[in-house]
Amino acid sequence: MTRNDRGGMKRSTRALEARALLLLVALSGLLALAGCGSGVVTPAGAGAREAGERAHHGAGADEALVTPGEYSIYHLDAVWTDQHGVQRTLGTLGGRVQVVALVYTYCAHACPRILGDMMRIEAGLTPEERERVGFVLVSIDPERDTPERLLAFAGGVGLDPERWTLLTAPDATALELAALLGVKYRRVGENDFAHTNVITILDQSGVVANRQVGLGGEPTGSVATIRRLLAAGGQR
Repeated sequence: MTRNDRGGMKRSTRALEARALLLLVALSGLLALAGCGSGVVTPAGAGAREAGERAHHGAGADEALVTPGEYSIYHLDAVWTDQHGVQRTLGTLGGRVQVVALVYTYCAHACPRILGDMMRIEAGLTPEERERVGFVLVSIDPERDTPERLLAFAGGVGLDPERWTLLTAPDATALELAALLGVKYRRVGENDFAHTNVITILDQSGVVANRQVGLGGEPTGSVATIRRLLAAGGQR
């Protein structure tokens, strides 16, 4: 056996170990998600907007992150579909720092604010830095967030397709990623979801580097994390 063969086997073994650990972490997170949103009610009638804000905040935004530690989420091999109808794994996002949030495009309350916070992070970077950073919106509503809907949404809010990726996948796949990123969500009523409001920064290898919790926060910490990652790793 050559040195290259041994190196390849070692990398394959580590990838399998990482994938197994990720799945165990995801399973633990999925069990936790089963109880998410306790006490949240469907916003309706007068004051629906305020009730909606409380519902979105009520899904456990301050609870601890479920994280795979040193392991990259890019080891997951589930298939997603982006806004252009292209099927891809999370590993295709590698090589750039990625700013990730779980949302749904029909959301009227929290998700537009999450998107606004991501845009503030984007605006806080220099043009050169933006070329080395990606922004990812992952749908928690795959039934309605089809690739066509995601493409129309991205165009409607002016997202640069060179930097912004919108992904959809079956419920089980979205739940798996949510568990790993410490995001809880559940359907509230027929067309709404209660969910935590978290923006996650991934390094170039898909390891969680930082999370911005809540709505309307200053992007300073996220921008600083991105710059640190760019300085340390460049665009691989």
